[in-house]
Amino acid sequence: MKGLPLPVAEQLQALIYRERALAYLLIDDAQKLIGAGGHLDVYGLTNLRIGEPAVEQAFFLEGLLPPDETAFIVPSIEVVGGRVADLHLLREADTLWVVLLEVTAERDAARRMQQKAYDMTLAQEREAQLNRQLQAANSALLATQHDLETSRAALIRSHNEVQAQAAELAAWNKTLEERVAAQVAEIERMARLKRFFAPSLAELIVSSGNEQILESHRRDIAVLFCDLRGFTAFSESAEPEEVMAVLRDYHAALVPLIQTFEGTLDRFVGDGLMVYFNDPLPCPNPVDRAVGLAVAMRDAMAALSRTWRRHGHQIGFGIGIAQGFATLGQIGFEGRFDYSAIGTVINTAARLCDAAKDGQILVTSRVAAAVAETAEVRELGPLTLKGLSRPLAVCNVEALKVA
Repeated sequence: MKGLPLPVAEQLQALIYRERALAYLLIDDAQKLIGAGGHLDVYGLTNLRIGEPAVEQAFFLEGLLPPDETAFIVPSIEVVGGRVADLHLLREADTLWVVLLEVTAERDAARRMQQKAYDMTLAQEREAQLNRQLQAANSALLATQHDLETSRAALIRSHNEVQAQAAELAAWNKTLEERVAAQVAEIERMARLKRFFAPSLAELIVSSGNEQILESHRRDIAVLFCDLRGFTAFSESAEPEEVMAVLRDYHAALVPLIQTFEGTLDRFVGDGLMVYFNDPLPCPNPVDRAVGLAVAMRDAMAALSRTWRRHGHQIGFGIGIAQGFATLGQIGFEGRFDYSAIGTVINTAARLCDAAKDGQILVTSRVAAAVAETAEVRELGPLTLKGLSRPLAVCNVEALKVA
C-alpha cells in the first residue's frame, strides 16, 4: 500500500479481508499459548487456555512446531466444520504469530474442483487402460484365428508348407512366453501392492500405470496400531504350533476388515499391526474410518478371545489411534521396496497402543473431537507415554453411536 493515501489503503485492506474470518495465536518458545484474538469462534477456538501447550488446543499445529523457518504459509487447511483457511506462521523476536485467514469461497471451490478433477482423471485413465486391453485381446484373437486357418491350409497343400508353419508356430510360442512373463511380472507387482493397500487401491494403481503417488510426500493421516495383550507370556509357554495357529487366526480375522475399510496396511510384525488412512489416495473421512475399523476389530477379537480362552489361552487386545502430518513414500533398496510412513503421529499411535488395556481403543483429543458425533468417547485424562516429552490428553472409544 506504499504511496497510497491512508484512507484509500484502509479501504483496500478492508476489501481484502471482508467476509474472511481472521484469527491469530501467540506462542512462546516453549510452545505455550500466550495470547489469541480475532474470529476465534469461527475456528472453534473459543475455549483456549493461556499458558498451556498450543498444540493440545489447536490440532492443526501438530507437526508444524517448532517451525524451521522464520515465516512460511501452509495453504488451504480445513480447520473445523468445513472452514478452510491459510495458515501463516511468522516469528517476531521470541514470539511466534500463527494467523488463520479464511480462504475465499472461490479458492475453496477451486480446491474442491481440483480434487474432483483428480479423481475423474484416475477413473478415466483406468477406463482407457481397460479399453486398450480389450482392443489388444480382440486383435490377438483375430490374429490367432487367421493363423490357425493359414496353418490348416498349409498342412493340406504340402509337407514343406507344414514345416514352414511349424517354424512359425515356434515363433508364436516365443511370443506367448514373453506375454506370459509380462503377465507374471504384473501379477507379482499387484501382489506386492496388495501387501500395503486395499485390493481396489492396488488395482487402481496398476491399471492407471501411474505410481507417482508412491513418491515421498507429506500428508495428514489417521494412524492405527493394534496388538495382543499377554502374547509374549503366551508364546513363552506355548508350543510353536500353538503360537502359529493363534497368529493365523488373528491375521485372518483382522486383515479382511482392513481391506473392507480401505486402509493401508503398512506392516505386521508378530502380533502387531499398523494401518493408516488418507494415503496413498485421499479419503474424505480418515478418522471416522480408523475408529470404525478399530471398533470392528475389537468386536472380532472379542469373539476370537472367547475361543482362545476355551483352549486355556489368556490373550487380550488393545488399539491406539492418532492423527497428524507424516512423511510417506517408498523406502528400501532395489528388489526390496516397502511403502511406509514416518513422523510423530506414528510414535503417538504406537505409544497409545502400548498403553491400551484389553478392549480399549485409546485416541488423542484431536481424534476424539473429530468423531464426537459418531462415537461414544470417554476422557481418561492426561497420560505420560514412553518417548513423548509431555503428558498427552487421552480418550477411550466406548462404542459407535446408532444412527
